[in-house]
Amino acid sequence: MSSVISSNQDVLSRKILNSEIKFICLINTRGRLGESLGDDPTNMPRDKKELFFMKIALRSSMQKDFDEYLGPINYCMAQRGNQKFITIPAPNNNTIFAVIKNNCDHEELANNINQALKNSEHWMEIFSLKKVES
Repeated sequence: MSSVISSNQDVLSRKILNSEIKFICLINTRGRLGESLGDDPTNMPRDKKELFFMKIALRSSMQKDFDEYLGPINYCMAQRGNQKFITIPAPNNNTIFAVIKNNCDHEELANNINQALKNSEHWMEIFSLKKVES
């Protein structure tokens, strides 16, 4: 057994990950960091980071209250310094959080992630290597 990327994961990863993305992760409904790729560039103490991720989960949850009237959220983006922070609703009320370079096309990235989520039965493969026979 060796760590290799499955063909399904390879397609998803190539669609989503590129040199402009510094960090991408999955945040659960309680604001806990799940699977992630890249180095977390937030440089916050652990307690502040936990609050930050809880805020992201809470905001995602609260925005769903208006889906009936305004339609579902495709993504939210905030720009801080030389980075963009993107949140995207994911299955099971999770949230995808990505930190990208300022010059990265956030709209294209969000569309690629949303498309991958729609087309993939195994959307969690975006984040994790699988052990497969080689």
